[in-house]
Amino acid sequence: MVADNITPVRRAHAADDVFEQLAAAILRGELEVGAPLPPERVLAERFGVSRIVVRQGVHRLAEMGLVRVKQGGASLVLDPNEATDLRVLAMFYRFAPASSRRTRDVADMIEKQYLQGLSIVEVAARHASPRDLSAIVAMVEAAAKDGAQLARFAEFEERFWRALAAAGKNRVFRMEVAWWYEALASRPVPRAVAKAAPSVRIAFYRELARRLADRQTPAEFYLGVMRPILDAAVGSGGDRRRTKER
Repeated sequence: MVADNITPVRRAHAADDVFEQLAAAILRGELEVGAPLPPERVLAERFGVSRIVVRQGVHRLAEMGLVRVKQGGASLVLDPNEATDLRVLAMFYRFAPASSRRTRDVADMIEKQYLQGLSIVEVAARHASPRDLSAIVAMVEAAAKDGAQLARFAEFEERFWRALAAAGKNRVFRMEVAWWYEALASRPVPRAVAKAAPSVRIAFYRELARRLADRQTPAEFYLGVMRPILDAAVGSGGDRRRTKER
């Protein structure tokens, strides 16, 4: 069955639009794993494009491991959770929050990013130089005294995590942080996650920066603060299982 929210595409980017709408439907579970894609003729009619354009979009799905194209037969939807192309993860961030499984999808993203923060803190604690950590402390202290920066707290947080990832000297984390903040431009953090007042959040960053500079168990501090936030936003144990099933 074709997803009900498929819309006619823009002619200038027809194949891209076909690809993105079908990818979104797969990631949201609107096209079930193991089910055949509708025939090219049906998709062409729904999208308002030629069958050649549909074929181009479907082959892009196949390149990313989202469908299996069968010569002379229907293309089958594959499990996106088993995809090995990292571009699928980027599409999950773009498309999943709008799905009917919003609670589970957002919970997965929140959990991943908070625990990614723990990894960045630990790496910085191991590899950052005293000079780099002193600079981060100074940055946080300057923000704490500047009402204008607190009013634009998201900008401060981005600068903090970029600086911390750079201080840790791990290229993978630096790229991941850069990618994450680019993704946030089209998918802001849910309000429930960032609801604490800037005065409360800056106090957390001041203590985290101080512990990093003084080598006083910053990772343990980070996890201790984040654990109740994760439990509230994501759940734990049986609560997490119920969240994922909603």
